[in-house]
Amino acid sequence: MESKSTQRIPFSKRHLDKPAWKRDIPKGSEWITNIVKYGNKEYAGLRGEGNKFESDAEREELAQVKEQKNEINEDYKVLTPREKRKTLVEMFFASFCLATDGYITSCTNTLNGGLQATYGPQYTHSVAIQNISAIGSAGMIVSMLFFGVLSDWIGRKKVTLMGNAIMIIFSLLLAGAFTKGTQTHPTADRYYLDKSTGKHYPVAPSSLWSYVTFLRFMVGIGIGSEYPGAASWATDISKKLPPKSRNMWIILFTCSAIDVGFFIGAFMVFIITCIVGEDRYIYVWRWVTGFGALFSSFFFVGRLGVKESEAFEKNRFKGKIPYLLALKFYWYRIIVFSIPWFCFDLSAYGFGGTSSLIIELILGGSGKQKQVWAYNMMFQGFQVVGSVAGSDIASRVGIRYTCAIASLIQGAIGLILYFRLENLKHHVGAFAALFSLYQAIGNVGFGNNTLLFSSAGFATPVRGGMFSICSAVGIIGGLAAGYVFPKLVTHGGTKSTFLLGGLLCIGAAFVVLFAPPLDQVSQQLEDKRFMEYLESEGYDISELTAYDFINEKTIDVKESIVEDDETTSEVENKKETVNIDLINESI
Repeated sequence: MESKSTQRIPFSKRHLDKPAWKRDIPKGSEWITNIVKYGNKEYAGLRGEGNKFESDAEREELAQVKEQKNEINEDYKVLTPREKRKTLVEMFFASFCLATDGYITSCTNTLNGGLQATYGPQYTHSVAIQNISAIGSAGMIVSMLFFGVLSDWIGRKKVTLMGNAIMIIFSLLLAGAFTKGTQTHPTADRYYLDKSTGKHYPVAPSSLWSYVTFLRFMVGIGIGSEYPGAASWATDISKKLPPKSRNMWIILFTCSAIDVGFFIGAFMVFIITCIVGEDRYIYVWRWVTGFGALFSSFFFVGRLGVKESEAFEKNRFKGKIPYLLALKFYWYRIIVFSIPWFCFDLSAYGFGGTSSLIIELILGGSGKQKQVWAYNMMFQGFQVVGSVAGSDIASRVGIRYTCAIASLIQGAIGLILYFRLENLKHHVGAFAALFSLYQAIGNVGFGNNTLLFSSAGFATPVRGGMFSICSAVGIIGGLAAGYVFPKLVTHGGTKSTFLLGGLLCIGAAFVVLFAPPLDQVSQQLEDKRFMEYLESEGYDISELTAYDFINEKTIDVKESIVEDDETTSEVENKKETVNIDLINESI
């Protein structure tokens, strides 16, 4: 029989209590009380520094870590304006390439529309029309799991550069995709006849669809590497910044980057459509897709000048990484972080993939394609506004309260759209305002914070691997959206998508309330606690680079003490010699 219940042990010591896999699980009334307790600890307010402590012991623990890390790396150093700008530039190149995810996802609709407009029934009746969106997500899932582990092993920089190279090569190949027998325009003696309309289309062999599907998969592989590599890299670098502002900058350089990518994708489609005309869609999708390679090229060059973060280099495993022990320790966090991400991506990717269709249904037959893209661009713009505004809210209010409140509001708006959609069809302006608000609020909540809590919530040595699991589950939600939302529109009408979206938001809001502490103090101490947990499980912590640096510091301190003692002895000896000489002279 235990002398103390787990409930009475402060969270700062639970990683040492057996069994350690129960650390993050609330006990009894903690399912309710921890919502307020942890939420208030995460709340920084307008003037707070971002650090709140559950006890004096935790305050002393952080002070010891600060003292230690001042010798080990650059964490907690007061930055000059120039050093802060340098850190922010490093974070920008480390993670803003995540914009390619939003851009490519946004352009997938253009790719589908371009192939459909160019090749007609040959494409619409093929399996490729269903596979192109799904295969990109499948590539991302495979890539996230592989590169997540690899980023903990060889480093974040190498992983992201590999992903950049893949995206550059295969985006260019996709933009110029042709196979033997593929036509760009029908000729008098060779064409495909649509018997229902009598229209002639250029011929496209089945090999073209297989080739395009393969290329889209490989682009997904490149994008997938960015999630664990770039998000982990940005989180590592952010440790140089003051605690209160870290969350804001991580959000701006990760989640906001994705939203910027969505907006740029919609903007490029709108501009190129205006330039070449709606009847020349074959050029639109190729130009828009090829432009994605420029994104990756820019960041590939910029990343060459950014070093691997010191926080990672001095808190990594030297060889084999004990992922089984890490999963045993972090399984609850993976579940609590993954479920909201899955719900959000199911909703966000669903509306992202069907927004054009929804707009067309709302506008009716009178809407031109350019008008549809203009509305789509406006909705993406509101997502960027919501993300940027939400970054500051999250840094002040905290992840838990921000996600829960924003998601509940978004869910309520989704239900309003569901119940009042028939009336809103006659008031396009009111629909546009509500749908824009729905998109913006979503990015204030989970749209901003999924990458944040899935990276900052884990220890540095295993951050990439743990993050990759959460992100893969989230993208599975995006993959499911490609099948679920079109079916909902077909069988349940447009309004059914808002019902599902609203319910997903409300469900995710309740899950995040039961997350473990996500405050700045807990984040700063997680590396130390994970190291102590490994030691308690019998793991040889000398396999961590942090162990070497801590010992080096201890040795340096001892040598310094010895040197001080020797110096003191020499001074005393000199004093005695001087005193003897003075006595002799007086005699």
